[in-house]
Amino acid sequence: MAILFCNIGWMKHYNGIDGDSIERGGEYNQHSTGHEVCNFSDNAGIFYGYVQPTGQIKIERLGASKKDESVSDITVVWTAGPEGGGTVVIGWYKHATVFREAQEIVKPSVIQKNNGVNTFRIKAPSNKAVLLPVEQRELMIPRGVKGGIGQSNVWYADKEESQEIVERVISLINGGISSVLPDVDQTCSILEGNPRLVAHLRRERNPAVVKTKKEAALRATGKLCCEACGFDFKEVYGEIGDGFCEVHHLQPLSEADGVVKTELRDLAIVCSNCHRIIHRTNPMLSISSLVKHLQCKCA
Repeated sequence: MAILFCNIGWMKHYNGIDGDSIERGGEYNQHSTGHEVCNFSDNAGIFYGYVQPTGQIKIERLGASKKDESVSDITVVWTAGPEGGGTVVIGWYKHATVFREAQEIVKPSVIQKNNGVNTFRIKAPSNKAVLLPVEQRELMIPRGVKGGIGQSNVWYADKEESQEIVERVISLINGGISSVLPDVDQTCSILEGNPRLVAHLRRERNPAVVKTKKEAALRATGKLCCEACGFDFKEVYGEIGDGFCEVHHLQPLSEADGVVKTELRDLAIVCSNCHRIIHRTNPMLSISSLVKHLQCKCA
């Protein structure tokens, strides 16, 4: 499957600027409304998508010949930068036609006319496209690292080192990734679609990581005690508390755009109460800071 990533400004609906806004769209959007404001606006069953590339879209990298003006049956993945930072998948077109040069919309819709949108670079049947709700835009795409998106708004992801990212995106498109992550403490950050917090929570709930950390703690200390307050579920609840604890990832993702390897020293055993208190604070409390806070409260 040929795939193309297109990075655009951040919007909620991409169905015209009225009642919406466009943010973090690059230099082009600083002096223009940005043609992507109508990327998910239906025009007679077609979505006309716009991205601002540097020069042409090199469709020969998608399987076209150098003489072709367009190439069909492409999966186009739209990405954008949320307020929390980074780059996330916001939706996709399946069975799209991608053009080398910008094309004119022959019969613009009323919404397209009202927004000054009269050109496009990609089109697809509207029933083959998906725009993710803001709270489900959680799949981060690394930038500025080997295998990730560079500075261009158009990324072909055709290098071997990019295939892991492509596979994760395809899994999302095919429904293989759960879009909604249950909350630790249904915070406004999650509801507003903070992809870094979601990624952080998902990492903490990785069954393999949790199991390995618990086993290491049991080998080292013989029990699972909260590293902040000392609470031991087995000691308090008996047999039904045996083996229970939560695992917290110490490394915030506020500055991480790519895939970060998790090591055991990056994790902490915590009780449910301390875990939720840590996630209520911004910036997030360290374990040592929480220990000092508890000591002061008890003094």
